[in-house]
Amino acid sequence: MTNEQLSPHEQGIMGKIVTGEIEAVFRWGVIVDLGLSRVGLIDALYVDDGDDYKIGDQVSGYLDCFDEQKDKFILRPPGQVPLAERLRRAQN
Repeated sequence: MTNEQLSPHEQGIMGKIVTGEIEAVFRWGVIVDLGLSRVGLIDALYVDDGDDYKIGDQVSGYLDCFDEQKDKFILRPPGQVPLAERLRRAQN
């Protein structure tokens, strides 16, 4: 699926806060059922040591983008700096 194949609804909610239910928790991230065409992923870079994600919990986050390689929506928890901004800051 490409960005162009996302539904008008999915395209319209990009950048907005969405809520879903945690389906799985891994070292590399958290999988979230968003009720959309694909699941969401909270990347491990957004997971802090004190975070306690559990299967079945409701989580909210910004729908940052659709990652075609991972075939998942990327979620960013509120209060977290986007990855691109983190990288830009690290280079300076």
